[in-house]
Amino acid sequence: MKLLSFDNKNGEGIVSFEPWKTMGPEFDQDISRWYCHLKIEDDRIFEYGCPCGTCGIIFRKLESSKNRITDSEAVELIGNLDSIPDQASLEKLARILEAGSYNLAILENPVKFIRPGDPDDYFSIDVVKLSGFEPPDYKEPGGPETAYYRFGSDSVLGRTDWIGDPYKALITSVVMPTQNVESLNRERIEYWKEQYSKGVNLTAFAVSVIDNQATATSPYDENYEYNEQFLFTHCLIDGHHRTQAASELGVPLRILSFITQEYSLVRNKEDIPTVINRYTQQFTT
Repeated sequence: MKLLSFDNKNGEGIVSFEPWKTMGPEFDQDISRWYCHLKIEDDRIFEYGCPCGTCGIIFRKLESSKNRITDSEAVELIGNLDSIPDQASLEKLARILEAGSYNLAILENPVKFIRPGDPDDYFSIDVVKLSGFEPPDYKEPGGPETAYYRFGSDSVLGRTDWIGDPYKALITSVVMPTQNVESLNRERIEYWKEQYSKGVNLTAFAVSVIDNQATATSPYDENYEYNEQFLFTHCLIDGHHRTQAASELGVPLRILSFITQEYSLVRNKEDIPTVINRYTQQFTT
C-alpha cells in the first residue's frame, strides 16, 4: 500500500512534538527528556518512546488538553469519512498540528474501553511479558495513567531482522484521549449513539505515532511468544464522545489519522506502511 502524504505548510503547532534527548544541557536539566512528548500549547500531554529500543513501550498521559477543535467544526469538516476530506478541509483540521509532513489514512475498527489494570490492558500484560516492569523499582507496570481504548484486534508480523532467527512481532493499536473520559457529557454520548442508529458514522480526528520496541535478549516472560512489539497510537484531537459511543455500542469508529513518521520511533521506516495497513479498510488508497 502506498501511503498518502500531506504537507502541513500552515501548521500553527498548537499540537506539537518534543523529541527525546540523551545528552546535553537540555537533558541535564530535565532527565524526562529521555522520552518523547506530545505537547498541546507547550504543555506535555503524553509521554512516549525512548531511544533505547529495548526498554518496553510507554504511552503515558501527563496532563489534560485545554485546546481543541469543536465538535461541530470537526463533524462539518470530516463528514462521514467515506473518503479523505478535500484539501481545504485538511488544511483547516491540520492547522492545529505542527507544520511538517504527515501520512494520511482513514482507519476503521471497533474500540474497547480499557482502564489501567483491566484484564485487556496492553501495558500491564503484553508490555510486561516482553520487557518486564518499569524502572526504577521494577515492581509495577508502566501504565498510561488514564483510561483509553484498544482499537481493533492485535495482529502478528513474521520477522527475521532483529535476532537473526525467525520470530514474531506483535502489532497493537490504541486510542488515547486528550480529555478525561470519566467526565464526558453523558447526553452527548447518548446523542451520538442515537445518530449512529440513524446511519451516521461515528468519526474522530487524531494525530498518530508508532513506537517499536524489542528485547535485547529474550522476553521477560520466557513463555511469551513475541520478541518485538509495535504500538500504533492515535491521540484524539476531536471525537471523544463519538469514540465513547462507539465503545458502548460495540461498533466501528472511523478515524482520520495524521500519522507522523518523523516522530514515530520505528527502527526501519519501511515497517510503517505495514503497521498502518493492518488497521485500514477499503477507504485508503
